[in-house]
Amino acid sequence: MDALLQRLALLARAEGLAIRIRTKHAVRSIVLSAAALAAAMFAFGLLNLCAFNVIAAAYGQTAAALVLAAVDGLLALTLLMQARRRTPTSEEAVVDELRALALAELANDAARVKVQLLHLQQQVTQISQGISRARSDPMQFGLASIGPILSMASRLLNRKKDA
Repeated sequence: MDALLQRLALLARAEGLAIRIRTKHAVRSIVLSAAALAAAMFAFGLLNLCAFNVIAAAYGQTAAALVLAAVDGLLALTLLMQARRRTPTSEEAVVDELRALALAELANDAARVKVQLLHLQQQVTQISQGISRARSDPMQFGLASIGPILSMASRLLNRKKDA
């Protein structure tokens, strides 16, 4: 039972670490996006003013506005794509591996408990059959009918001694 609780605690710790790491990455992405947006706004304002004056003198105000809008849009898109790009870190790989290990161990524990329950069910069935035989024909009440009961009682006594 202690091993099961340890595995559950390990899984909870792994999930907690994963949430903290993902939160840290999300906050970082938001901060970088906001900083990129602020810098872009200041730089674009000044660069656009300069570029607009140069292009407007050569091609007119309408052409200058269209060219600058296209350039600004491409630059904003590039910055946004950089802000959203995310590569998994080694911390996340370790947490994912830890989570997978804990889940595998819990699955093994569940399979072991299932086997033990099936074995217990068979023993209870054998005991029930033995009691039924003893009730139906008291003269045939022998070791064959009480064997499963004695076997289960000795296992229980051994478990109490081990604990």
